[in-house]
Amino acid sequence: MKQYVYLFAFMALALSACEGPMGPAGEPGEGLGMEVHEFTVVSRDWESLGEAGGVTFYRYIMDLDIGSYIYKSGNVSVFMYLMDGDNEVQAPLPYSIPHADNGGWTEHYSFDFDRGTVSFYADYRRGERPPTQDFRIVLTW
Repeated sequence: MKQYVYLFAFMALALSACEGPMGPAGEPGEGLGMEVHEFTVVSRDWESLGEAGGVTFYRYIMDLDIGSYIYKSGNVSVFMYLMDGDNEVQAPLPYSIPHADNGGWTEHYSFDFDRGTVSFYADYRRGERPPTQDFRIVLTW
């Protein structure tokens, strides 16, 4: 008997929870939205930060739709494409790739953003430019 009482109470609660008027619409520009941009940074386009032969490189991507609303209330996520055997995968930035060759070193990728721009950063082996790399930028708001 108690099972039926609990079942009835649960059903009454579940059915009554969806009642009521719809709330007001949000401000223009707010709400759920998403944009995806893909970029390839060619090896020769990585620019060195600091002294010649350094290990940190950067590349600016401009003219993105990152306005004040996304900057303050949205989200910018960046992924890099990698190969895992024969499968392409996406790794979220920041991301590090350890290497065992030449005494061991680590390849590291990160990013930052401002209104209208995203900057990619790559820490790579001294004296070498990072390889060509594909990135995926996801803007959500």
